Amino acid sequence: MSIRAIANQQEALDIAFLTFSGGERHVQLAETSLLYINQIDLECRIQNTTDVMDLLLLVNALRHKFGIDLMINLTIPYLPYARQDRVCAPGQAFSLEVFAGILNSTACNSMTVWDCHSQVGIDLTQAQNITPENIIATSPKLVSLLTAESSVLVCPDNGAKVRCEAIKTFFSLPYMIQCEKKRDPSTGKITHTEVGVESLKGKTAIITDDICDGGFTFIKIAEQLKAKGAEKVVLYVTHGIFSKGIEVFDGLIDEIYTSNSFEKAFNNTKLNVINY
Repeated sequence: MSIRAIANQQEALDIAFLTFSGGERHVQLAETSLLYINQIDLECRIQNTTDVMDLLLLVNALRHKFGIDLMINLTIPYLPYARQDRVCAPGQAFSLEVFAGILNSTACNSMTVWDCHSQVGIDLTQAQNITPENIIATSPKLVSLLTAESSVLVCPDNGAKVRCEAIKTFFSLPYMIQCEKKRDPSTGKITHTEVGVESLKGKTAIITDDICDGGFTFIKIAEQLKAKGAEKVVLYVTHGIFSKGIEVFDGLIDEIYTSNSFEKAFNNTKLNVINY
């Protein structure tokens, strides 16, 4: 887990994690030069179930060391399980409900996430949600692209419509192109995409969404955008998982922007990381 713990908004705490021979996790806080600590700001990038246990142990250690009145503000840029926001089929778990219960058990004083996948995640965790337009606004290069006269905002599907409308309003964009997609309900695979415009000749088409995993949706949309004459295709996603790598977009997407919610090293000139 990538984690930062800032005490009293001024000093980073040293934290060590290790695994005992029986498989149990352990945390050890180093001594600090501060005489009195009343606030800890935690920023955690959770990648697996071990990271979840480490977070629970860390919060418990902080409470034992600095007292029950310690204010702990927790930021989890990418909320794990946010995409599992319901029971999809009989016999499955409501994964987000389980994970939210774990987070709530830490009794942190506040929780913040970035561009949460659905409102369900916000409702279950009561977290403050940093919306995508606020992250985009910290990148002058992306803002310049987005607001250029030759650019057009592209909404990838109906599920992204609300967040794309918010981006359109925030940056006073004149219009937005809506895309449609259909999935095979038995496999979850996309079977059809449709870009709702006749021609994009000479335009820079900017697709925005919250998450890019393998990228198939954006590849299919980019194919149509190019076929309709788009001179340049740009992708912004808050959470760049990129499980298939960046190379899958070669020849279709010219520039990619993402936040630093995932700390991955990709040696690719088209990738621009926004350090929010």
